[in-house]
Amino acid sequence: MANSVQATNTARSALLAKQIQRDWWWITIGLVLFSALLSLFREELNLQRLDLTFYDFQVASGPKTPQPKQVALIIIDDDSIARVGYWPWRRIEYAKTLDYLGLAKAVGIDILFHDENPSYPTDNLFFAYTIESHGRVVIPSVLNQDLSSLHKPLSTIAQAAAATGYINVYPDRDGIVRRSQLYTSISDFTHYHFALSLLKAGKDTQILENILHSPLGPTRLIPFLGPPGHFDTYSFADVVEGKFSPETFKDRYVLIGAWSSGLGDSYPTPLSTDQQTSMSGVEILANILENGLNGHWIRMFPQWLNALISILPIIFICIVLHHLTPRRALISTIFVLIIVFLGNWLLLNIMDVWIPPTAGLLGTILAYPVWYWRSQETVLRHINNEISEMRLQDPALRLSLEGSSTHSSLPERLTHLHKAIELLRESQQRKEETLRFISHDMRAPQNSILALVKMRRDNSLSLDADQMLDRVESYASTTLALVDDFMDLARVEAMELEFEPVCINDLLVDVCDDAWIRAQSKNIKVIFSEPEHGIWMNAYPPLFKRTLSNLIDNAIKYSSENTRVTCLLDKKPNQVQITISDEGWGIPKESLPSIFQPFKRAHTNQKDGPTGSGLGLAFVHTVISRHFGSIKVKSEVNVGTQFIITLPTIADPV
Repeated sequence: MANSVQATNTARSALLAKQIQRDWWWITIGLVLFSALLSLFREELNLQRLDLTFYDFQVASGPKTPQPKQVALIIIDDDSIARVGYWPWRRIEYAKTLDYLGLAKAVGIDILFHDENPSYPTDNLFFAYTIESHGRVVIPSVLNQDLSSLHKPLSTIAQAAAATGYINVYPDRDGIVRRSQLYTSISDFTHYHFALSLLKAGKDTQILENILHSPLGPTRLIPFLGPPGHFDTYSFADVVEGKFSPETFKDRYVLIGAWSSGLGDSYPTPLSTDQQTSMSGVEILANILENGLNGHWIRMFPQWLNALISILPIIFICIVLHHLTPRRALISTIFVLIIVFLGNWLLLNIMDVWIPPTAGLLGTILAYPVWYWRSQETVLRHINNEISEMRLQDPALRLSLEGSSTHSSLPERLTHLHKAIELLRESQQRKEETLRFISHDMRAPQNSILALVKMRRDNSLSLDADQMLDRVESYASTTLALVDDFMDLARVEAMELEFEPVCINDLLVDVCDDAWIRAQSKNIKVIFSEPEHGIWMNAYPPLFKRTLSNLIDNAIKYSSENTRVTCLLDKKPNQVQITISDEGWGIPKESLPSIFQPFKRAHTNQKDGPTGSGLGLAFVHTVISRHFGSIKVKSEVNVGTQFIITLPTIADPV
């Protein structure tokens, strides 16, 4: 039997482990697919905004770079406008700056020259002549919105320039500039970005070829080198007035553009702050050009590779969750999130690699609650099945767990589980007490009988035959009484009770009448007090009547002569209270907490105390519980004992 139970428990444990393992596989596969799909369709799901937020934070928190020296800016600031004159300026003013930039590697003028100036018709020719004489000047053009055509500068100026390049800026959906389109094709002809045209004009053809043939493609994230104002800047008016030597710009790329508020274009960037909310277009061009010269670009992987990388922390955290306790798993989850974030920061700021982290972070965050939700559901389902089987096998357990549901909340199910465990502990304790009872109380009379027989055979017994038979009969009767009490308690715990409406008044009258003869032997008065109207309840009459008889018999048994036993019946709202009091020996205070436990008796050391098995009050308590009631005891030594029973009532039967 023990081997069968052990085999059953082993099989159930193996089934539970298999179910948890299966749940783990489904959760891991589901989270991996979920994160991969998030990564592949992050733009359609609008997750790109969250990725870009991470990107901006990590760029802004990255290490600062030294001030670039290969590119210089000549800015048209408010002071230059005040000194040169009202905007727009004559094109001859731009020609003046070229006289001081003869040693520059190349000059880019970030001003659009699409229209004629009828007031000064000769300025265009002079400006074109100056540009052509310099030989390394780049003039901007503009791509239209659908990238189907190019809006070029005036032909006179365009033909004189060393190259032209478009200056379009393409902000992301949130209006922040993070990337640049370095080249594009229109009608099978490749058009260069302004920065690439400057490389062409400056004869850095190898750098230009490397960019054009790089597997990174035309669209690049811009590694902004610093906040606005990070480049060397020179006032346009100061340059024209000759305050800077031409040596200042020797072998440097020089960009001329608007800087004054309200003049030129400006855009927010990842490095924008509350004090510097935007960066001028000419400085954005300078960042693109400087990074092009240094070959410094932020690399991005294909979407499929990003998706593959995003599932790696998911797989790792799922393995961790399967083997760690909830607290350690939570700490590990937080640790993995930190590692993903820090790893992303290091890749971006140290290795110039950007991997969108949102899909991996979301999958990692979801792994913990999803795993413990499923694993707890599986374990609780297993526990519910176990409790259901125990309820079928043990009526006492079924009664105690009456009303429990497998669809209740987690705290309720845990309460039922703790209750079941407590009942099982009590059952185990009763089992141990039963073993002690069998090994001691039931064996003691049998050992006495065997001792008498042995002494009789050895002729060492001084009793005659009748005396010996009387003692054997006494010991045998004691044993049978113990067995009967034990069987009665076991039967009442296991049997199905068939309730029926019972008038408690009539039941108590019968019990008190039955006790009258026993009370008369000790001259004890049994007093019964009841209300005028009958009180009804659902009960199993044989057991309930015996329960009340046990209490009254105990009251008589443990009372001195010439005392009283009182039975009081009191009606309460939806309840009835039965109080049985005596004026007997009382129960010692230290025995009160365990008085309803099996094999627990008071007055065991008293010489004239009645004998018993210690199962009577356990029987009473069990029957009262099976009738959905409660019983309490109050007692004082040499004063008396009072048992108070509370039971639910029903309406009077029609």
